[in-house]
Amino acid sequence: MALAALFISFTILMLLGAPVALAMGVASMIYMFFSDIPATVLIFSMVDSLGGITLLAIPFFVLAGEIMNSGGVTKRIFEFANLLVGHVRGGLAHVNIVSSMFFAGISGSAVADTAGLGRIEIRAMTEAGYPKPFSAAVTAASSCIGPIIPPSILMVLYGTMTDVSIPALFLGGLIPGVMLGVFMMVYVYFAGGHYVSPGKRASLRDILRSARRNILPLLTPVVILAGLVFGLVTPTEAGVVAVVYALAVSVVLGDLRLRNLAPMLTETLVTSTQILFILAMSTLFGWLVTTERIPETLSAIFAGSGYGEIAFLATINVLLLILGAFMSLTSILIIFTPTLIGMATSLGVVVVLNLTVGLITPPVGWALYIVTEIAEIRFAETARAILPFLIPILLVLLLITYVPALVLFPTELLFGGG
Repeated sequence: MALAALFISFTILMLLGAPVALAMGVASMIYMFFSDIPATVLIFSMVDSLGGITLLAIPFFVLAGEIMNSGGVTKRIFEFANLLVGHVRGGLAHVNIVSSMFFAGISGSAVADTAGLGRIEIRAMTEAGYPKPFSAAVTAASSCIGPIIPPSILMVLYGTMTDVSIPALFLGGLIPGVMLGVFMMVYVYFAGGHYVSPGKRASLRDILRSARRNILPLLTPVVILAGLVFGLVTPTEAGVVAVVYALAVSVVLGDLRLRNLAPMLTETLVTSTQILFILAMSTLFGWLVTTERIPETLSAIFAGSGYGEIAFLATINVLLLILGAFMSLTSILIIFTPTLIGMATSLGVVVVLNLTVGLITPPVGWALYIVTEIAEIRFAETARAILPFLIPILLVLLLITYVPALVLFPTELLFGGG
């Protein structure tokens, strides 16, 4: 009775358009009304969910991305990427993707990537003659690389809740992140080459000169990942290092303005509060799911199906892809974390990529709405243009799902095993 009340009330609230965090919190309280669990569990669960010091890494990484955005680093990254690949068939579409790969190592967030680089990328592509829907689609699709290449806010959350090593998750995202970029560039080479002729090939001297000017921001992911991998800093301390480094870089480059500090801090506060509020409200929901032994039941069903791990991984992928089109990424991650506890590092990267696809999938694709607003086109145009980009993304998802060595190789190379 209590379990039915939990899911029925949650479903009804979602259909009525209630915020996901509120729906989970209210559904959990309704469950407790029909069970013998004391109401104090709700309060203690929420407080305890926010007690981990690792969670402090989230606002720090968000702030580091905001500093880099306001400090003019995004423009420098775009200019450097243009020198590298602007001459390839597909031109600025390749520059768009490569820029996202570089910026992914700074912000750890697909939304930050879209909002930060999006205006520069879409304006440059449309002025060069690319159709607005195609420009918006490339920008939204390439933002999926943000949570995969370290650092990653979603991976910090996943590692915190599952006790999986966050440095291992970060390392695990390296190869899949590069694969995403390469696979998208292959698609763009054939699909986007007829719009505009590519630019002239930059000389090696120009590339080296630009690399020297922009070496500090480009080294951001190296600084963060090196500290984590070699045990010099914890994930939280890595977030602090990222903020300090971002400030130093922006000051050295001379692009940071004091008037931008207040908006940066405000945006960081809003984003971090949203994430932590969802975490607090949904922790109890996940605990109740675990208490009802739903993960064990699902595992038994898959084990009895005769397909075992193959069926389980396929079902997880399909389910997360569907949910990602309707719910926020953080909410889905937290709801399904109890089912994933104790599973491999490789699955953590699979889950994060799965959820990231939701950012470019209607009707709740945040990245789609952002690029639609920037490009000043109709949402339907962006949604149609993004569909072909799902092919390279889903190919990478399929590969890392059934070839976990693609995720685990960097960790095994450095540490000789998981």
